[in-house]
Amino acid sequence: MAKSAYSSGRIKKSRGLTIIELMVTVTVLAILLAIGLPEMRSFIVSNRLSSDVKGFVGLVNYARSEAITRNQSVVICPKSNSAITCQSSQFWGEYEIQAFVDVNGNGERNASDILLKTLPAVDPTSLERGFVRTATGKIIFRSVGLSTDTHSFDIWAKSSDAAYESKYGRRVCISRPGRVRVIAYNTTCTNF
Repeated sequence: MAKSAYSSGRIKKSRGLTIIELMVTVTVLAILLAIGLPEMRSFIVSNRLSSDVKGFVGLVNYARSEAITRNQSVVICPKSNSAITCQSSQFWGEYEIQAFVDVNGNGERNASDILLKTLPAVDPTSLERGFVRTATGKIIFRSVGLSTDTHSFDIWAKSSDAAYESKYGRRVCISRPGRVRVIAYNTTCTNF
């Protein structure tokens, strides 16, 4: 007579999850996602803001340095979509930002000028992030590194909540001596 698996003292083990184990696993995963997703969104928004601000500040510092090194004026402006010329707009986030050596001194980029660097548009659709200058115009550094004017720019994550925009927003200030400072969103740039 043949012995069955149960009569010999061996029990076959199942190799899967029970419905209860599966439900507990799904519940724990749902709780972890509910806690982690809002923080992940904040991390991504903060990281994008930081990247936008650092990229722009880096471009400004580089342009000033090149003006001194080359002993020529350097201009930073939004690039027109259809040409190499500067776009006259307060909304810099929609355009590529270009820095160039103004060889002929006319303040506009043309074929004889030397392109130094171009930054991609912060948000070409202007739906998620804003990058606005308080007035239209360009940043011009003279050969000694002085800016022709003071400038302020707001870079922020767009939202219908003012507190959210304030939390995820910065103001970049450029003084006449060419120094750059990043301050809290919606505060006033002072002389420094």
